[in-house]
Amino acid sequence: MKVGFFVSKFLPPHKGHIWSIEHASKQCDILYVLVAENKETCQELCKQANIPYFDLATKTKWIEEAFRGYKNVKVLSMGEDGIRPMPEGWAEWSKAVQKLVGQHIDIIFGSEPSYASYYKKYFPTSKYVLQDINRVNVPISSTKIRSELKGNLPYIIDSAKPFFEKALKDK
Repeated sequence: MKVGFFVSKFLPPHKGHIWSIEHASKQCDILYVLVAENKETCQELCKQANIPYFDLATKTKWIEEAFRGYKNVKVLSMGEDGIRPMPEGWAEWSKAVQKLVGQHIDIIFGSEPSYASYYKKYFPTSKYVLQDINRVNVPISSTKIRSELKGNLPYIIDSAKPFFEKALKDK
């Protein structure tokens, strides 16, 4: 059985995440999607973007809703509070991930080339597969959405969109 893994802060969750997870799910028997959060970091990023903070449980619910019909996608969540910031926290973080998943991860999917050496070190028997690093398939990132919420609202996933529409109205 081929086990895959995808992780994001989903800050906010967008259609690029959906594309990546859908494509990853086709390459494995089971794909674990981890909604991860360092609360302090996420609160600060939301504050900088002038959007209301949305917590780990809320993000997890949105992702679960988006992938409800996918039998091989399993959504997990993990608070990263207490884990040192990256790159110092990679060893702690990888142990927490391995414990949470509970089985060998064959493929790790991501879009950050700079993470490759860390995945190689802390998940030495897993393959790191880069996906759409230039964002050709869905030209968006969470950073871009946070910098211009109104103009990028169409990229936010349907389950999360009402939250952000309300945030815009409340401004």
